[in-house]
Parts: sequence; structure tokens; C-alpha cells
Amino acid sequence: MTFGLTYADTSYENDLIGNDTGAPLDPALRLLPGDNLSNAPELTTTASLSWTPQLTDSGIEGLVFLNARMVDDYNTGSDLLYGKEQDGYFIVNGRIGVTNIADRFSIEGWVNNLFDKDYTQVAFNTPFVAPQQTYSAFLAEPRTYGVTIRGKF
Repeated sequence: MTFGLTYADTSYENDLIGNDTGAPLDPALRLLPGDNLSNAPELTTTASLSWTPQLTDSGIEGLVFLNARMVDDYNTGSDLLYGKEQDGYFIVNGRIGVTNIADRFSIEGWVNNLFDKDYTQVAFNTPFVAPQQTYSAFLAEPRTYGVTIRGKF
């Protein structure tokens, strides 16, 4: 089993300027000073568990693998506007299979985003929409699953 915890203090300086002449930031970037960088949660925790029991005397092994990632709240927009915030979330991926078949093959079933958690990877201003501010987003992958077959030739 492995476990990791990351704390990242990624805040912008409070006295940001816009260019070498000392001109202030573009008004659209007014939220940057003192706030965290875009797509940079303060806390990220990861854990994984792997189990590979021997199934036969000929060397065939089982495989059970789980990994999880918990992420703190963060903002996905480059301008840090309120509507682009992503709440913290928890993702679990898994894999189960049989390996070392005839010293050459393995077959594994897998699933990513096991609990089908919806979250935003990046949000941005939707162009050509008036009169109110509208956001669009690229969402993360939903639950995906499949089978992987490997062989050595």
C-alpha cells in the first residue's frame, strides 16, 4: 500500500503588475493577486493498494489493484472567476486480472472513475454570448471500463 499527501501553496504575489512598464493588470485578471494558481488545489491525497497472490505452482498470479485520489477545492479558470470553481472530489480506479500465464500473457479487467464522479477539468468564458456572463467547460472522463490483454512475443 502506498499513500501520499501533497500541500501546495501556489498563490500569486499581492503586488502583481501587468508588464515591464509597471502598468496594472488587465481588469479581467483582478482576482489573481493573493489567490491560488488556476488548477492548483492546496491539498491532494493519493493512495493505492496492490495484491498479487500466486494462483498456481506454474507461476500464474492474480492481480487486484485499487488507487484513489482526493482533491481539495480549486478554481479551473485562468482568471479565477467565481463560476469556474471546482469543489473537491474523490476518484477511485481499479484493476483485477490474471498475470504471468505461460510466462507470456495476462488479462485484466479495469475501471476508471469507478463511482462516475462528474468534475470540471477547465472552465472558460463562452464567447459571443450576451448580455450575461456564461461559462463553458471541459469535463473529466466519466466512468470508463475495459479489458486489457497483454502478451510477450
